[in-house]
Amino acid sequence: MVRGSIIPRALLVCFVIGLTWYTIQLYTGLFSQPQSAAPKTEEKKQDAKEPDKSDKVDDPDSLIDKDIIKQAEKQWDDADKNLHVPDELRLQKCDMQRKCTDAEFAFRVSSGAANVIGPSVCFDGKWVLKNSLNNVERGMNIAVIDGSNGKTVDQGVFDLYGKDSTEVKAFLKKLQDNHVVLVTTYDDAAFKLDDEARAMFAELGSQKIKSLAFRDNWIFVGGKKTKRPSDFEHIAVNDKSKNKFGDWPEAISLEGCLPKL
Repeated sequence: MVRGSIIPRALLVCFVIGLTWYTIQLYTGLFSQPQSAAPKTEEKKQDAKEPDKSDKVDDPDSLIDKDIIKQAEKQWDDADKNLHVPDELRLQKCDMQRKCTDAEFAFRVSSGAANVIGPSVCFDGKWVLKNSLNNVERGMNIAVIDGSNGKTVDQGVFDLYGKDSTEVKAFLKKLQDNHVVLVTTYDDAAFKLDDEARAMFAELGSQKIKSLAFRDNWIFVGGKKTKRPSDFEHIAVNDKSKNKFGDWPEAISLEGCLPKL
């Protein structure tokens, strides 16, 4: 009876011991496995979350070597000063297509385009009147040149739509024998141009001034001692049935070689 009860108890003890050993082996295997890729992914997220602050620059100019920039600017200025530009290339700056003789001055005159683009005057390779010079306006734009040396003497703009001819006549009365006038129009230069002013332009060699009408485009080069009638005059008549710009005719230009006085 005693021997029979010992055997089942021994078997139960063995079962418990086996189960305990199995459990220990199971947990030992789980904790001994290498870590999964999840922590690495987390590390990558942390890296992308905030960039290295050492890469940030509050002032980009601090990366520029200002001494090198100054040196480059000085070299550019020195090269520009020492650059020799032939006459034929210098004249092309005024969009000219011809080269005149030493006894002549090259010029180019353009009228305004409607009331949008202002007129321009180039003389002896230099811009005298032009939008970028801020010296052109609505009306009659006039440049006065010394016909013997090519230097600019005077310039004026006369609004003959809003004002009468008083100012332009006073301007023309100051002209001297060696002066050459280069005249161009912008928008309108005839609405209040009176007969006396027209006669003064005719004395300078203009043939078309008497017929100049409202919003006509007109170009004229002349003077007291230049050839009469002038060889340098052009007009575009305001005709709504033919106008290029609606209420204004096409823009016109004229270039030539003016004999030195």
